[in-house]
Amino acid sequence: MSKDERRINKRLDTKFEISYVHENDYLISFTKNISADGMFVDTERPPAVGSTIKLIFSIGNLKKIEVNAKIMWINKGASSKDTGMGVKFLNMPASAKDAILKEINVVAVL
Repeated sequence: MSKDERRINKRLDTKFEISYVHENDYLISFTKNISADGMFVDTERPPAVGSTIKLIFSIGNLKKIEVNAKIMWINKGASSKDTGMGVKFLNMPASAKDAILKEINVVAVL
């Protein structure tokens, strides 16, 4: 079964700034896509698979979302455009999940 077949929620290809904290290191990066369950973060030095990070970002009407996420996979691609990590949100607040779904649905309609 491919990754696309396992995904339950639609993904939105989008780039916006995020911050994340791992082991007291504060880093700033960008997303490549997002769904209600997770996102792909563009980074050249992702933490190990299975690690937990704290994500901080804004989307829609929510100015600041803080959520823990687990690193599910990493990609150290041949080109810098492919490098990063796929993360799964942990204990995402319902209001944040709703805001993400709303943004995805708005773009899907356009």
